[in-house]
Amino acid sequence: MPAKKPITVIRKSLISLHKAGYRIRKITPDQDMINQQAFIRILENLKKIEDRRDFMVEEIGMDVTLYEETFFSVIEDLFKLTFTKDQLALIQMYLYQLHPDKDWDGTITVQHNKKEVVVNFRTPTDVWNVLTNYSK
Repeated sequence: MPAKKPITVIRKSLISLHKAGYRIRKITPDQDMINQQAFIRILENLKKIEDRRDFMVEEIGMDVTLYEETFFSVIEDLFKLTFTKDQLALIQMYLYQLHPDKDWDGTITVQHNKKEVVVNFRTPTDVWNVLTNYSK
């Protein structure tokens, strides 16, 4: 028996809850959304790698920095192809300077339209928003 289409399953589930007509359609995400999701996953994974490396050094006494250095070099070069120097500096600041700081309030001050603006910078989503809205 062929598998049911996901939309059919969703429609039947909704109708079983509320007897109403439903129009369900797939929406393909635009390229900006795909880029944002990929960027967020990359930053989250880079943070996990950093945390794992710190754990291995502190708890096991094994430093894998030299091993991982080549991988980080590739990632940084790909970032250089995509982002400006200023944007890359913000990404590095988030990953290596601000995020580990326990006393940091989660905001940064950026220049926007010749004014200083305080913006959230705690999550990868915040970083994406700053990169796309405040720095070019």
